[in-house]
Amino acid sequence: MATATFIENDYSTETAKALVYNAKWFEILVLLLAINFIGNISKYNLFSLEKAPIFMFHIAFIIIILGAGVTRYRGYEALITIKEETASDRMISIDSYLQIKASNDTFDQSYISKPIHMSEIGFNNINNNYVFDNKKVNIKLQEYIPRAHYVVKDSTSGATYLHIVIADKEERKDFYVKKGDRTSIYGIPISFENENKQPEDIFITKKNDIWKISFPKETDYFSMILNKASSYPKDSLVPLQFKALSEINKIPLVFNEVIENKYLTVTSKERTADKKNPEAAIKLLITSDEKQLETTIFGGPGYMNPYQTVFINGIHLNIRYGSKPIQLPFSIYLKDFILERYPGSDSPSAFYSNLQIQEKNNMFDYTIFMNNVLNHKGFRFFQSAYLPDESGTILSVNHDYWGTLITYIGYSLLGLGMLLSLCWKTSYFGFILKLLREK
Repeated sequence: MATATFIENDYSTETAKALVYNAKWFEILVLLLAINFIGNISKYNLFSLEKAPIFMFHIAFIIIILGAGVTRYRGYEALITIKEETASDRMISIDSYLQIKASNDTFDQSYISKPIHMSEIGFNNINNNYVFDNKKVNIKLQEYIPRAHYVVKDSTSGATYLHIVIADKEERKDFYVKKGDRTSIYGIPISFENENKQPEDIFITKKNDIWKISFPKETDYFSMILNKASSYPKDSLVPLQFKALSEINKIPLVFNEVIENKYLTVTSKERTADKKNPEAAIKLLITSDEKQLETTIFGGPGYMNPYQTVFINGIHLNIRYGSKPIQLPFSIYLKDFILERYPGSDSPSAFYSNLQIQEKNNMFDYTIFMNNVLNHKGFRFFQSAYLPDESGTILSVNHDYWGTLITYIGYSLLGLGMLLSLCWKTSYFGFILKLLREK
């Protein structure tokens, strides 16, 4: 555990979880510790009244370890973001998962893996087998890339890519579609000179040395180069307007450029203090029968990106790596978010969330701030952070009623044992007190 503290400081919390806290060997070690406590109770005959404080110490540690086990396998942590004057009943998990939706013309099937913890040091593994529509699919981890971003390099034998930029929550997202591929970005199907173009696809191809595009429905755009607005007609191949902003399915999208003779790779950025939880990526090898393909999925803890679609062996695989949504049994309405600063400074001194809990036949107000926690129906809500524009709050959520209760019982017994050890007749302190009385 001491080593894990240094690992967390030098790398990340997820690396410490992957290598130590959530590792199977660590669970076995803690279990052996509990067995050791149980064995000592019998070995040193701690059932006697004279040794009651020591017996209570041992029982307390056993109960604490039991509570930790309940937390490990039954509890979970999440985050919920709420803007002022809006309500939310959906959280996102702290842990990452591999989430898959498979479909074709006859079936739909979903799958969510166990929590995935990736280590920057290595020792990572994903090797899952699935059966979709009687077809075997294997998904295997090729590489884990922390702080991931695309890097484009020149290459005489390189490929041609369509560079697409999407604005997601005021953050720029870059995507590259290889020539000949068909993919889905934020639920938008795009076919870049792919022979298996579908009617709902945005189709890009080259005619007479001019890149052209066809949309399944009329689509407006604003050209930043020409500084004018216009629209693409439905089902017509027309010149592609590069660096023009379109809104497709409420997603701001720009076809930035087509780059040729390029080698595309995903690498790690340098660590920076300004971003505490940078996005990661996993490279996956997907195999079905004799067919194989590689894909890179961006995500990680705290990220819930749209599904990325790949097509293999007649199956549409929608894959997401990162947090999963968790439904609350009630809604939380943010009436007001208050941020206080130190006088003459921009540094925050305190922030408060004035909330209203909304559920059937029950509504009440509550204010959450540092060290003032909301407990409701087995959920504990803590003031964690706030949106950059100060328009809302971010609450961390802990759902671990039984694990917390059992652990607190263990702590109480531990404290009682410490107190009894000071005044028990057979304790060392009792022996000293007896000597003092005799003198």
